[in-house]
Amino acid sequence: MQDLIPWSCRGRTLIALLTLCLLGMPAAAAVLETTYMGRITALDPLSGTITIRAESQYSCDYSGSVAVCSFASITPMQVVGTVSDEGIFNTFRNNDPVVATILGASGGEWAGFALVAPVPGTDQWAATEVFGDPHTIPVNLAGNYEMDYSTTPDCSACTGSVCKAQSAHVVLKSEGNIVLERSLTAGNSARYSGRNDGSSVSILYLSGEADSGPCSPAGAMAGMQPISNFIIHVVPPIGQAGTPGIVTHPTAAGIEPKVTPLATPAATQAPSGCALVVTAFCIVAVGLRRRFS
Repeated sequence: MQDLIPWSCRGRTLIALLTLCLLGMPAAAAVLETTYMGRITALDPLSGTITIRAESQYSCDYSGSVAVCSFASITPMQVVGTVSDEGIFNTFRNNDPVVATILGASGGEWAGFALVAPVPGTDQWAATEVFGDPHTIPVNLAGNYEMDYSTTPDCSACTGSVCKAQSAHVVLKSEGNIVLERSLTAGNSARYSGRNDGSSVSILYLSGEADSGPCSPAGAMAGMQPISNFIIHVVPPIGQAGTPGIVTHPTAAGIEPKVTPLATPAATQAPSGCALVVTAFCIVAVGLRRRFS
């Protein structure tokens, strides 16, 4: 059968599609975040990866007037992810109980990784070490501490929905009261030890991203979610030092809702040869998109 589409036309079509793909990179969809509780089964500093045996998964039920969030048991599975800070390998050990959030699926990047310990007298767990973005870890810090932050965008360094952050505004609460409020630039830290129980919290801000909405006349746009990188170390109160135990599944009490973007699958069809080529180029292009650090 005679080819009905001239090769010159196909070439122009391919170039146009590749151009559209590359131009669309900044407006990429938000990356799915999945939060697990489990135990570390492998640490590989050479490849920069940590593997956990995930035994429960965090989710929220929005069917009522108030979101109900909790960890629920799942069929145990191995989940591997990359880490950006090699110092994490000096803190964690095999069989440590952790709460961790992966970007995408197994093989992606750990957005947040926390060492957890049982809260005495409850079925809850609290974090004593946090690497990555604390917003992705839906458990409180040990010692009844809570930490929150917001970032200020550098409007001269934006890509689509995300900008490099100029600074992070950090707020630390102790038993619900603000005890530390500080604006940190990359590489700076803050520490609180004002209680008389031997506890303390150290917060190191490594790098961050911010929503590009304040930099655009059009306001917030859809796209990649900003991710920031912290190291948080908590010394629990005397007599409450974290002791690894059997991983149980925390109830919804005390767990804040964490909105996870949902992916909407598109209708599938058999791809043409040209579409496969375009898709391959798009995957390579998206893979080359470096996140701000």
